[in-house]
Amino acid sequence: MHLWFSKNTGWLEVISGSMYSGKSEELIRRLKRAQFANQKILVFKHGIDDRYDSKKVVSHNKNELEAIPVANTKDMEDIIKINKEGLEVVGIDEVQFFGEEIVELIENLTNAGKRVIVAGLDQDFRGKPFHPMPELMARAEYVDKLNAICMVCGNPASRTQRLINGEPVYDDDPIIMVGAKESYEARCRACHEVKKRKREQGELYFIVGTDTEIGKTYVTLKLLEEKLKRGKNIIGLKPIETGLELFENYEGSDSKKYADLFEKKVEDINVYFFKKALSPHSASEEAKEKIDVEKIKAKINTELAKKDEVYVEGAGGLLVPYNDNYTYLDFICEYKNRAKVIVVSKNSLGTINHTLLTIDTLKRNGIKIEGIIFNNKDNIKDEKFLKENIRIIKKLSKEKIIKNFNYGE
Repeated sequence: MHLWFSKNTGWLEVISGSMYSGKSEELIRRLKRAQFANQKILVFKHGIDDRYDSKKVVSHNKNELEAIPVANTKDMEDIIKINKEGLEVVGIDEVQFFGEEIVELIENLTNAGKRVIVAGLDQDFRGKPFHPMPELMARAEYVDKLNAICMVCGNPASRTQRLINGEPVYDDDPIIMVGAKESYEARCRACHEVKKRKREQGELYFIVGTDTEIGKTYVTLKLLEEKLKRGKNIIGLKPIETGLELFENYEGSDSKKYADLFEKKVEDINVYFFKKALSPHSASEEAKEKIDVEKIKAKINTELAKKDEVYVEGAGGLLVPYNDNYTYLDFICEYKNRAKVIVVSKNSLGTINHTLLTIDTLKRNGIKIEGIIFNNKDNIKDEKFLKENIRIIKKLSKEKIIKNFNYGE
């Protein structure tokens, strides 16, 4: 690699490759050279990577360099601000763990005249691009892709093979799982394996509202009615509902509406129906009955084995808590490798902000979005206003519009 130096000019160097390709080794080498030249450096690693040492970057052949473990980009930024005086070089190991937010920080550092050196996996265990590495590689002045040696055939290896009990994992397993020799091998394209599960279960959709009382049940029932008319083998579930005291014999409740549509009992649709009209965590505390998400999963999984499509409506919005440390979002994340979300948005003043925030939160958590359903809950007559809301949300979110309802039509 040919480097030149101009005062106040920063640049980005990306060291990529599979595991065991020598990425950390090369990162350590470059940073130590900067140290030998009496340059002020800061070295970071993600806190989840403690395979060899929690406070050092350590290569597989045990070369090491002191580093600062951080949990996220914000922590890294705060440390850099404190140590910015005279800072010349910033090194980041396993940069893929920091997500898309790291790109902006690195751009700011290089634009401020810093030399930034990062090392990371360019492909995940499935052989697909490991974000944000593609973005960093495109923006970098220097990119080095290192190969390991295939542990099966001895050819150059560009991919990381994840193993559990000596067997290749499935393509829908979690992307991030930190491990060493017991979990990973370097392999070439021909020897790399990823198993696929048999897709015998139905498709799963979560209904997410941008707020409470916006007509999620109304528009979802309309959607499901259309599918039933076309002969679809489907079911809609309302696992958690609150406010039982407001409904005599469940009449008028969301759970009862689903039950009537599918000619089921309420208990076939609902798992928890709490007395007080509060958020799920408060209603469950009031009832002295803790929400067991495993019961809800069991209900969903039972229906997935029988139905082609299963629709699950949440109680309230995306961040409504089920308990003090667990939200509807957390629940959806447990299914994110196989489920999609339908966002229901009340078409009114404020919907642009609420809808885009909901979509941004879903995307940041790696959750697939099927599309958006708009509901004119307040029966607003200003067509220009309603259409502009839809137009700008579609443009900014880049998500498709599934339906546009007038409430009660």
